[in-house]
Amino acid sequence: MVQKFLTLFKLGYPNFWRRDNTLIEKFITFLLLPFTSIYFFVSKISIKKVGRVGVPVVCVGNLNTGGSGKTPFVIYLANLLKEKKINVHIVTRGYLGKLNGPIKVDKKKHTYLDVGDEAMLLSDLVTTWVSKNRYEGAVMATLDGADLIILDDGLQNYSLHQNFKIIMVDGSFGFGNGFLLPSGPLREAVNPRLKKSDLLIISNKDEYGIEKKLKNKIPIFHVSSKIKRIEKLKNKKIVGFTGIGKPENFLNSLKKKKLNVIKFFAFPDHYNFGKKKIDELIKYANKNKSILVSTEKDKQRINSNQRNKIFFVNLKIELKEKSNLINFLKKKKIV
Repeated sequence: MVQKFLTLFKLGYPNFWRRDNTLIEKFITFLLLPFTSIYFFVSKISIKKVGRVGVPVVCVGNLNTGGSGKTPFVIYLANLLKEKKINVHIVTRGYLGKLNGPIKVDKKKHTYLDVGDEAMLLSDLVTTWVSKNRYEGAVMATLDGADLIILDDGLQNYSLHQNFKIIMVDGSFGFGNGFLLPSGPLREAVNPRLKKSDLLIISNKDEYGIEKKLKNKIPIFHVSSKIKRIEKLKNKKIVGFTGIGKPENFLNSLKKKKLNVIKFFAFPDHYNFGKKKIDELIKYANKNKSILVSTEKDKQRINSNQRNKIFFVNLKIELKEKSNLINFLKKKKIV
């Protein structure tokens, strides 16, 4: 029910969601407060009975709607656990996919239209299950031999017991103006969720002093993102495009590498490009004698016979407290 409500208010990140906004933007926030009350009520009645499975469940989620670096961290965490010889499975809802599941993602059978772009990307790494009912997906993963389950974007899902909860937040945005949807970006209130979670991870530069304010409430780690495999792009003109939650993060990553980005196209999160739109982008890049560049996540939503015209970069993250995370998981008896 909550997700259906959100689709009625699909604005991305409007300025009035930010903490530092104008008087007019604050007035818009005030006008939307009645709808925030409705959202809060719908969220509460959507809570279901909690199910348990026989393996540890590590949840990675966020409090804001939109991008927070969650998907790259899920990939990082899955790789880290694989290094420890742990059979990791991922359970995700398959956002915008038409299949309800539970179903094991198979790239030979499924497309992003079936299971969503994130599930397609994650399935390249480990066994990934799409299930609108996260508990049912976790049951299938357990029966399939999972030693540990990563629950992708599940903080606001109460159908499955979570042994370890990780909150992701983008340090360049923080928690916005502090209001719940649609008056602000929050899916739920910050302080109550902090009390129920185990770890807060800040991605990008902490521009709002999140760590200083919250360090006494919850352990805090930091991740930074970098793009890899860019040698071909050096000294070339680049036309970039993406349809992810925070397109500016991708653009900033390109600029940090001092790449010559002559044009950048930002599309809505999970945007369905279609053949015509990609043809237009290819034509624009060719006209300007440039290389067309996008992300691996966007690749999942692009026709396979058009991909050879595009250079896809990997957004990799680095966790400063890598050894601390492993020790933390051991202490909590997760690994």
